[in-house]
Amino acid sequence: MLGAGTEFASGQESPIASAPRISFDIPSQPLTSALESYGATSKREVLYDARLATGRTSGEVRGVFAPSEALQVLLDGTGLVGRLTSESAVVIVPVSPAAGQPATAEVDARKGDPVIRARYYAVVQERVRDAFCRETALRPGRYRIAVQFWIAPTGSIQQTRLLSKTGDARIDSAIETTLHGLRMKEVPPPGISQPLTMVVAPRPSDQTQDCAGIDAIRSSGGAN
Repeated sequence: MLGAGTEFASGQESPIASAPRISFDIPSQPLTSALESYGATSKREVLYDARLATGRTSGEVRGVFAPSEALQVLLDGTGLVGRLTSESAVVIVPVSPAAGQPATAEVDARKGDPVIRARYYAVVQERVRDAFCRETALRPGRYRIAVQFWIAPTGSIQQTRLLSKTGDARIDSAIETTLHGLRMKEVPPPGISQPLTMVVAPRPSDQTQDCAGIDAIRSSGGAN
């Protein structure tokens, strides 16, 4: 979970990756079908809220492009942008910042500090990991889901949005319930772009040690 299997988008448009260039032939069409074609051609998993794609039309992508470059062309004029969450997955999000997160000059200046950003992502990952590990149904390793969330200035998650689903409505609901209102150990630093994107991926049981810390606390009689 929240490590090799899960990465947070940086909050900025992803640069064109140094991936092999591929031949694309995607005519302008409803965005949903265009993203399906893009995913099949690029061999990337494309994650997005279906409501974002409704009513939007893609750009035409014909020629040889790097996958990230092709996605930029496809999304041109839609008000959306792609952000890499791993080498094989990309999430589609609105270009404009979330409500209540104005892009001021001060914020933009500090947004570029990768050390501040990486440290806070680690804080968030640890907090979410522990919250999931405390819930039997949400313990990682058996399901895949992509979710976005916004963290309020107080450090609490104030809004969530599922970008994909596990196939089990009970787990989907439990994830949203667990995340909503969850308080981080630290408040977000100035310049953190939101929403944050989290992908939880299934992994073989012999590699899943994400809940070892919580299990050790429980076995020693520590508080939940």
